[in-house]
Amino acid sequence: MSATFTELLASSYPRVHRCTLGMLGDEQEAREVAQEALLKAWRARESYDPGRPFYPWLITIVRNLCRDTRARRPRRPFVGVDTERVASSTPSPLAVVNSHEAQARVRVAMDQLHPDHREILVMRHFEDLSYAEIGELLGVPQGTVMSRLFRARKALVRILEEAP
Repeated sequence: MSATFTELLASSYPRVHRCTLGMLGDEQEAREVAQEALLKAWRARESYDPGRPFYPWLITIVRNLCRDTRARRPRRPFVGVDTERVASSTPSPLAVVNSHEAQARVRVAMDQLHPDHREILVMRHFEDLSYAEIGELLGVPQGTVMSRLFRARKALVRILEEAP
């Protein structure tokens, strides 16, 4: 299992890094947490059940580390957000404005979101996880995922509309 597990970890790094960047917003911090997550997964490899999907198991470790990291740090601006990936499928202010100013506004708005809203937006729009995959990770039904995403998107749009 060690060689295969090592290959799984190595091939997962780009997704893990994208996830940490989306949740943390800082490139350097995201790299560090991504590496820490892979190390933690390696150390916990005996607890992984090969009969279950690998990525949901790994992303649980990543999510917990990101939450711990955000809780320990002072508030600071959110960076690294691709506005087109955050926008919903319906037209929004983000779909109309595609500029550096709009991206900066989204960075600030993402940082103001409740951590649960930011997390579910990252899972769906950065990680491209399906509703079913998100539901499995969060331990909730698919309908709950859909409603949480709807509320997270509405919260993001509300923050953007209220910004000066």
